[in-house]
Amino acid sequence: MLQKTMLQKMLRPASWVIILGLMIVTVVPADERPLTRLQHDIEHFLAFALAGLTFGFAYAQSLRVNLSSAFVFALTLELSQIPLATRHARLRDFMVDAAGACLGIVIAHLCRKLIKDQVVAA
Repeated sequence: MLQKTMLQKMLRPASWVIILGLMIVTVVPADERPLTRLQHDIEHFLAFALAGLTFGFAYAQSLRVNLSSAFVFALTLELSQIPLATRHARLRDFMVDAAGACLGIVIAHLCRKLIKDQVVAA
């Protein structure tokens, strides 16, 4: 149990740094974003999956709450681009972002469940 608490303490600030990074790259002009050379959808999916994974491990609350939060976060980020002249809100980006974040959260949830089941069985 101590390791889980230590892991959560380490991942909480990391998850917020990742989320802050996603917020920043969402609103800066497109030509000022860092280039990864990955295909657009893959880049989005992996970035949000990483955020979901770290957030899912850092905050082990209800799976439903975490998934709902990821959905709202992805939607809010995409909608925040509407008033920006150099950015475009796209339904496809929202769907990819939300899917990546939710998959990361589900993977974290399943890993926690697997570890818990192994500890109980031991």
